[in-house]
Amino acid sequence: MALDPRIESVREKYGLAKEDFWQIPQNKQWVCKHAALEVVATKANVEWQSPQIIQADTSGGIAVLVATGKMGTRVEWATGEASPKNNKNSYPWAMAEKRAKDRVVLKLVGIHGLVYSEDEADDFKAPGTAASDIPAPANDKPKSSASLKRDGTFERIREQLAQDMLDVSTFAQFESVKEHYRAEAKKNGWNNSFLFGLSELFGGYEVELQKRIELENAQQSPLMAGE
Repeated sequence: MALDPRIESVREKYGLAKEDFWQIPQNKQWVCKHAALEVVATKANVEWQSPQIIQADTSGGIAVLVATGKMGTRVEWATGEASPKNNKNSYPWAMAEKRAKDRVVLKLVGIHGLVYSEDEADDFKAPGTAASDIPAPANDKPKSSASLKRDGTFERIREQLAQDMLDVSTFAQFESVKEHYRAEAKKNGWNNSFLFGLSELFGGYEVELQKRIELENAQQSPLMAGE
């Protein structure tokens, strides 16, 4: 089925693939890949504020935060929430961030309500596919990170990001690092293949950071209990 003209306009403007969108069979609701919305945020030069934490219970699998983004003079905010009731993976903070930021991006480009992010619910995943943070380039098949190393540019980016991540200990700091690389992507006109690779790197570091924070919280808890 053809996309709603308003959705199609956004898809063309930001160079997304038609396969980045699909409909839920039961209610015909349009859904978009999370990684495609990351591409939109980069190309639209969305500026993010540090998230506002509403509820934090990592051990209970609950994370609720507010994300605020700016595109030009327009500012939008949205809540992202994850709990055992609506999230099956082990990284509630990563999921809460994705949901909040995806909602903000959809609001900023004017199609929130017409389109939902795939991470809103398990039922929103594309039929026959697993959850993915990787966007499909508009005019070609996705390229692996390995293929981006051949000219040395991606290798330089990966090494630089690894060094930057040594000083990151919070999601707010991680967001600042991602903003830096998004700005570099926009400045240098990186194509979808480079954005694909960057999304892979961010996803891996996001998981590592979540594990590190959970470990630190677990180590601090006995000390606090003994005070």
